[in-house]
Amino acid sequence: MVSTSTFIQDTIKFIRNTLSTGITDPISASRTGRERFVMTSYPQRPVKYPIITVRSEGQADIKRLGMRSESSWTKLPIEVRIWARNETEKDSLTQSVHNTLRANQFAGGSSSSDDEELHDFQILSVVPIDETGQTGIKSMIITVQYMYILGS
Repeated sequence: MVSTSTFIQDTIKFIRNTLSTGITDPISASRTGRERFVMTSYPQRPVKYPIITVRSEGQADIKRLGMRSESSWTKLPIEVRIWARNETEKDSLTQSVHNTLRANQFAGGSSSSDDEELHDFQILSVVPIDETGQTGIKSMIITVQYMYILGS
């Protein structure tokens, strides 16, 4: 459950775990035990592509819920970046990320974004960032956003 005291960290981990279980790694058979398909930071050591990274973009639009209220709501923009070996893989993984997050809003049980108190899912932008050349890494940055109510 996303907690008011750790809501940014909890949200990042929730999205990472949702994508890890909801998207099939195209090269899972060739990854070693230490290699991850979905991670919460840009890799610092060499990796096998494709990978997906999930990072916070900070907070936006923090507002009080009403007069004399110590509760507030905030919007949490999150960067989900797909790093792929080619255009087809990039497009396929981008679509999988979109479908997984969209379909996970009201899944029920304890695995949906609504169950985690993350509301109003939106995709704010989808931007391609490709390295030059045929062997360059193909990348897509998806900015998603949730709203979270910060209580006492």
